[in-house]
Amino acid sequence: MRRFNIAGRPGRIIMAVLALACLAGSYHLMQTGLEQLAQARQIERMPETPIAALTKGPYIVAGKAGEDLGTLSTPYSNTKAVYYRYKLEEEYRDSDGDRHIRTLDSGERGGSFPLRDSSGTVTIAPGHDHSAIEWSLERTYYSQTGQKIYSEWALKPGDTVRVIGRFNREDGEMVFSGLDVFSLPSLISGFTLDVDGGDRLFSAAIRISIATGLLALGLALALTATKIHRFWVYVLVMSVAISGTLSVLGVTKLNQEWSAIATLYESRYQQLNDGKDNPLALADLAALKQLIRQSTSGWLDRWMFRRTVENRLPLPELDDSTIARVEQIVERQPQGKFQHAWTSWGLSAGSSALAVILVFFAIRTVKFKRLIEAVPTSSTTGLSFGLSELKGMVDSDDLRPPIHDPLLNEKCVAFDYKVEERRGSGKNEKWHTIEHRSERVPFWLDDNQGRILVQPEGASIEYPKHHSETRGDRRYSVRLLDTLVNVYCIGFAGLDRQQPDRLTIQKDEEAPFLISTHEEDDIVLARGAGGFVGTAVSLGLFLFAATAMFAADGNFSPDNLLLSALIVPLVLCIYIGILHYNDIVFLKNRVDRARANIDTILQQRHDLWPNLEKVVKASLAHENQLLKAIAQLRNANPAGIRNAGELDKLIGFEQKVTRAMQARIENYPDLKNSKVIGQFMAMMAETENYLSLLRNSYAESALIYNTRIQSFPDLILAKLFRFRPAQQFAVGE
Repeated sequence: MRRFNIAGRPGRIIMAVLALACLAGSYHLMQTGLEQLAQARQIERMPETPIAALTKGPYIVAGKAGEDLGTLSTPYSNTKAVYYRYKLEEEYRDSDGDRHIRTLDSGERGGSFPLRDSSGTVTIAPGHDHSAIEWSLERTYYSQTGQKIYSEWALKPGDTVRVIGRFNREDGEMVFSGLDVFSLPSLISGFTLDVDGGDRLFSAAIRISIATGLLALGLALALTATKIHRFWVYVLVMSVAISGTLSVLGVTKLNQEWSAIATLYESRYQQLNDGKDNPLALADLAALKQLIRQSTSGWLDRWMFRRTVENRLPLPELDDSTIARVEQIVERQPQGKFQHAWTSWGLSAGSSALAVILVFFAIRTVKFKRLIEAVPTSSTTGLSFGLSELKGMVDSDDLRPPIHDPLLNEKCVAFDYKVEERRGSGKNEKWHTIEHRSERVPFWLDDNQGRILVQPEGASIEYPKHHSETRGDRRYSVRLLDTLVNVYCIGFAGLDRQQPDRLTIQKDEEAPFLISTHEEDDIVLARGAGGFVGTAVSLGLFLFAATAMFAADGNFSPDNLLLSALIVPLVLCIYIGILHYNDIVFLKNRVDRARANIDTILQQRHDLWPNLEKVVKASLAHENQLLKAIAQLRNANPAGIRNAGELDKLIGFEQKVTRAMQARIENYPDLKNSKVIGQFMAMMAETENYLSLLRNSYAESALIYNTRIQSFPDLILAKLFRFRPAQQFAVGE
């Protein structure tokens, strides 16, 4: 069994299907969320109109339900009601013993009923299709007998109820058709409308925020499916698509909302002109205008109010009695506290914390991907000290023999072996690991120019071969990296302590170490997909947090969608800044480390000169010039050197003295055959080899670092955080 490859054709097809599913879900949730948002805001704007003030069109009325038009008996409690909904459920346990509930029977019945307030009576006519109306009622009956559960929701005579419907003046009835054009729900509720409106507002905020998260995720998956992994493309697409979508939807929905409320206001205004002798209708219209003004939030809302309501269809002068009625209607408007404030704040805080964590992991993934793209592929003979990238074939020989895995007994250089035992039964059945071990041995990496030793201990290995088999209650599985397979390797090229003039690929705490049989492009695409998805999810969580925060005070509006749209480019700009800042820090640390390694080698050489001077002085006393040079090197402490120019001069001077001393020793057989001199010269040669590798590493690291801090946009960060160019060594020795 091979590991699923996201960069392969099946993986990209799955990503495309998931992207379409996310985008379809985003569209559905966005539409339903915006619809609920509009309904919640319209409910907040409309006053509870006295029944005597009804003329024509949509209204909110409140009063007590009457029984004049007949009643029904509920099926379980035999309670008298004008409407009821019932449900019969059964509790059962599945084969695993888990408790479940299923519905055996359900239904609803009701008819027309009168609604009375202090000013008059109106008939509520729900019609035959009760499912087209939202009945928001408390459960009035609950009973459990054995495994059966009986529930009822009843509207009884004398209960206070609030109704959102359309008044038909010809029949004197409240009906429930034609409310969509006014962004109003068909509602009969036993609660105050601030509860119903608050529930709608909370649901709208949740739906809209999830929709934006799905949009971000769908775009990330779509980019992955089309093999696009450039982060700047991702940032551009995300900024334009999400910010543009939220902005367009916010403005569009705001226009629709205000068009609906303006139509409603104009309709009542026209009815007022047709019946000027109705002071309650005038008070109701004035209350509507006042509530519309009070419900505006944000500069766009206020601008739309002035444009659509305030500056058109002005009200006539109100007398004192009408003003008193207006105040009474407005005061009756529910002003209860938003029920979900603490929930909204909690969701906002939790989403923000989770988003920060995901950003951290997404940045690590994208950073690794960018590192793979930035590090050039080297040949085995052209390596330099430091982070390196190679491609070649895994090989072994008598000096570096392979091992055999414990399950298949196949030759390999690394394996991961696991034995699991099945315990429990049914749903509680689980596999428990009883043995888990891995083994890795050094191997050769061959390319068309040579070979280099790889020490895989500490590496992240993407094993190309998987095998699993079950024997009774035990499952045996092994993953292995066999020989004679082509691999991609990125790791630290460090000095081989057993052979100082050679580099090996090894683990380093400050550098990634990956061995994979996938192609580099596939690895980059897979890491890019992981970074994209992580960023998309974190972006969705940030949007969710912002939306929940805006909804916490109960005043969420399309204005807030525009503010939420600004979250996307803001978060992505911060994200890009963190990525580029981390890149610069990584490159600077490479330069500093290379310089520190050079200082260490020079200090080792400096510590050799006093002892070498003592040994050579007796035999080369006549070589005054050479002895003076050795004495000068003995006194030249590398720790006091601060810039590359002085360090370069010291290295060049050491090399000249070393060559001169080697020439003198060759001319004096006694010195040449001296064991002490031989040891010193071997140590000098070893440090010379080290130094040559380290100088090349420093030069390459400094070049890359200096290029980055002089390029846009890293130039801005370099100026802002005062990153200084690294000094280069002089060319040549």
